[in-house]
Amino acid sequence: MGGNGNILIKNGIVVFEKETAKTDIFVQKGIIKSFGRTEERDIRIIDTEGCYVFPGFIDMHTHLDDTIGKYYLADTYDSASEVALENGITTLFNFITQKNGNTLIKELELALEKYEYRKKTAADNGKELCSIAFHLTPVTFTENDREDIAYLAGIGFRTFKFYTTYKNAGIYTSYDDLSEIIQILKDLDATILVHCEDNDTIESVDITKLDLTKSISHALLRPAEAEVIAIRKILSIAEKTQAKIHIVHVSTAEGAGLINEYRKKYGNVTCETCPQYLFLNEDKLAAPGGHRFICSPPLRPEDNVSKLRGLALSGHFDVFATDHCAFRKKDKDNFFADIRDVPNGLPGIGALSALTFELYGGLNEQTAVEISRRLSTNPAVITGLYPMKGVIREGSDADLTVLGFDGEEKDIVSTKSFCYETYFGKKSKLDVRYTLIKGNVVFEKSK
Repeated sequence: MGGNGNILIKNGIVVFEKETAKTDIFVQKGIIKSFGRTEERDIRIIDTEGCYVFPGFIDMHTHLDDTIGKYYLADTYDSASEVALENGITTLFNFITQKNGNTLIKELELALEKYEYRKKTAADNGKELCSIAFHLTPVTFTENDREDIAYLAGIGFRTFKFYTTYKNAGIYTSYDDLSEIIQILKDLDATILVHCEDNDTIESVDITKLDLTKSISHALLRPAEAEVIAIRKILSIAEKTQAKIHIVHVSTAEGAGLINEYRKKYGNVTCETCPQYLFLNEDKLAAPGGHRFICSPPLRPEDNVSKLRGLALSGHFDVFATDHCAFRKKDKDNFFADIRDVPNGLPGIGALSALTFELYGGLNEQTAVEISRRLSTNPAVITGLYPMKGVIREGSDADLTVLGFDGEEKDIVSTKSFCYETYFGKKSKLDVRYTLIKGNVVFEKSK
C-alpha cells in the first residue's frame, strides 16, 4: 500500500494538540519531518483536501488473542487489526496476565511469540497489523515477582493493571496489597490501571432473590454501588501514594463525579469510559438475547447513561476506550440455567471512532481537538508513548488518520470475528480515507 519512503500529505486540516491548521505534512522514513512546502523529490503525494488529519487513534483497552476463563477470545491480533485500521486506529493495547503458575516475564515471552507469529503470517498474506502494546497484570508478589516487575518497568513497560474483583478467577488484588504494590510501582515511575468493582459488595448480593436464568440479573449481581465503593477506596490509595493511577471503564455517573472532584485537588488520577456505557443501557440485558450484552461492569439504567454522556461532553473522561472483549456466538450462547456462566465482554474496536464522533455531534474544528485529545494524545501520555505517538509534531512517528467530512452512511461494525454485533443497526458517516503507521499506508479507502 505504501512504503516507508518520503510522503507529502497535502492540503489537509491538521489536528494539533490545541488547534487545527491547514498545512502540509512531510514524512521521511516514517517520522514527521516538517510542515509546509518541501523541495524534496521522489515523493509520494497524498492529497487530503477537504479532510482532517489526526494523530493515529489509540485504543488503550482491548482483550485479544488470549484465553479468558475457558474460552479463547474471538479476535486475534490480525482480525482486530483489520477492523481497527479501517477505523483509523493505529495502536491497540492488550493485556498480559500472570497465570498458570508462570512468572510475568514468561507470560510476556509467550505473548510476544504469539504476536510475532501473527505479524509474520499477516505479512505473508500482504496484510498489516496495528502497533500492539501491552499492559501487564501481576497476580503474585513474591520477592522474585517484585524483581520481575522492577525489571519490566526498567525495560520500558510503563503500565500495570489490577482488579479489585474476580477473586474466583485468581486475578483479584486486595486493597492492602494494592496499597503496597502501587507504592512500589510509583517509585518505578509506572502508571497503575485499576478495574474498580468492590469484591465484598459483589459477594454480599443475595443471589437467592435473583432469577439467574434472566440476563438482567447480571446488573444486580454487579451493582453500581460496587464500582463507586471501589473508586472511593482507590482514590484514597492515590491520595496517600500520589501514584499515577488510571481508572478503567467507568460506568457510573457517581463514580465519574468522585474522580473529577478528587482531580480538582490532586490531579494524579485519570480515567476512561467506553462506548457501551454511553450508547447502551440495561434494557439490552432485559430484552430477548440479553446474554449477548453481558459485560463487566454491566450496562446501566438510561438515566445513568444520559448523565454519563453529559459528563463525557464536559470533559470528565481523559480517554475513550473499548474494553473490547469479543467471544464467539457459540461461546456466548453456551449456558443453560445460570447467566453467570456467560463469558463477560463485548466487541467494540470498530465502533470506537464512529461513536466518539457521534457523541460530539460530528466533525468540525472545535470537536476535532477534543476528539484527538481523547483518542490520541491522552492515551499516549498515560501509556508512555507520548510524544512519539498521539500527536502530530516534528520528530513524532507518522501515525496518521485521515478523515473526510461527511461520508456515505454505513453500518457500524464492531468486529469481523464470529460475534454478535454490539451496535446492530447503528450507522455512521465517519469516512476514514487513509490510515498510516510510521509513514506506511496501512489502509486506503477504495475509490
